[in-house]
Amino acid sequence: MWLSSEFNRMAEQTLKVYEPEEAFFSTLIYGPAGVGKSTLLLKCYKRLKNKKPILYIDAQDFVKNYAFAAQEGTLSRFRLRLRTPTLLILDHIEMLKGKTHSIEEFYHTYEALFQGNSRIICGFRGEPSQLEFLGDKLSSRLLGGLAVPIFQPTPEDRLNYLRLMAYRKFLIVEDLVLELMAEEVANFPEAQSLMNGFIEFANRSDSALDRDALSFYLQERRHKEKLRPSPQNIVQKAAELTGIAAEDIYGTTRTSEVRQARQLAIYVMRSLSRLSYPEIGTFLNKSHSSIMKSYQQFQEGIKKSPELKEKLESLLKYFNSREDVN
Repeated sequence: MWLSSEFNRMAEQTLKVYEPEEAFFSTLIYGPAGVGKSTLLLKCYKRLKNKKPILYIDAQDFVKNYAFAAQEGTLSRFRLRLRTPTLLILDHIEMLKGKTHSIEEFYHTYEALFQGNSRIICGFRGEPSQLEFLGDKLSSRLLGGLAVPIFQPTPEDRLNYLRLMAYRKFLIVEDLVLELMAEEVANFPEAQSLMNGFIEFANRSDSALDRDALSFYLQERRHKEKLRPSPQNIVQKAAELTGIAAEDIYGTTRTSEVRQARQLAIYVMRSLSRLSYPEIGTFLNKSHSSIMKSYQQFQEGIKKSPELKEKLESLLKYFNSREDVN
């Protein structure tokens, strides 16, 4: 479901009329998570794919396919596929962070497309100033083309989206209830998740979709949210278990106690959230190499310290994990 409004109209109009022959060499569509960047890129791809040789690929698949091609000795085939289309659409380029070899490959792909008079569109979750992980040459090239933002939807946008959802689902919901829901979310995927969860709760409890039912559902949802192994929840619980302030775990303090609490949080993020080292590094504002080192040090530490192992087991148990501690 799509809602057009001021926050996304610039990007929507840009891609709605996009034609490779008339476009800047590179186009960057950027903004926060959950605002429809991928939806617009896919719409553009579907509109043009039967007219011209176009490739749409997610950066995570780019990384995996490049690694596989390097391992299997099929890089020439991989490069031919990436460098010959009239238009390459590469989404989620933030997933390249920390992938040095993939970034280098992307740089050469970019240059080959430029030399071949092709075009490239990139989707990026973040602000242009956060592209430094690509290196000076590649980031400056991307920013030298057309950069189009999608902003965070306003409360009115979120409310209108929820109204549209209710209309399409043939629901009877008071506007006050929808207004309260709009205050709980930051973007459309969150709004969709909240609406679907509320409907499921009302059916389960045989309730109307009214203010009282929403209040009970939000209480249940917040309780479940505390038990979700998100990076924020893991840091908070690690802080409680170790007696270290969460701010110190996020910070630069390097005392043994703080370092141990930080390592505990990093280890559990890798175990439960399945985040990559660069993703954890971004969250904690640390380099991916320091995150990897912390993980390995904690892995060695639990072999020698029963107390440390007990804290790990307590943290895993809190999040209802079935992870085994070796």
